[in-house]
Amino acid sequence: MKIKHFRITSADSVNLDIALTAPICVLRGRYSDLSLDLMRELIGDYGVQNEADGFNDGRFVIHADVEANGKKYDVCYIRNADFIGDDRIAVNFESDSIHFSEDDTREFLEICDKREEKTSNVLFNSVDISPCGDDRPIFIYDYLDRLDEAIDITPVLDRLASLDRQVFVSVCAGYPEIKHEKTEMFDV
Repeated sequence: MKIKHFRITSADSVNLDIALTAPICVLRGRYSDLSLDLMRELIGDYGVQNEADGFNDGRFVIHADVEANGKKYDVCYIRNADFIGDDRIAVNFESDSIHFSEDDTREFLEICDKREEKTSNVLFNSVDISPCGDDRPIFIYDYLDRLDEAIDITPVLDRLASLDRQVFVSVCAGYPEIKHEKTEMFDV
């Protein structure tokens, strides 16, 4: 499973639009943890770090291009559409239309449900992960921020890139720019 494009729109907290090309994506800023949480929620990976309902009453519109099982899914997820808990998801809309594929939506949800058996793809204060059969992206919270700036993180990034899985890392707003050939950074 790979996320190729990801967009979050909200009233006043997170507005993010990123095209992902590198295996490691670092989100930097005040809402970087929340952005990872919303990305995880989109792919059916719950157990969030931050309670999204505390931001804009949890109202977010999320679009993503996700590849899974060799197929592309253009996903639209509306979180708390009319009230808290009113979450709506639809996949592969017809061009210039409000009509979406019900079959593709069911298929996408089934793919997410089958993969959400454990949280082996979510790490807090660590990058200790071993290769496994899980193809979901890896989400890393509170690790790079805790390292002294004098520590060379290149070996860590090289190891993460070698796992052949997409990796998302959140860091604080003041984190320095990372220069690594398999890493891209976005400000949130």
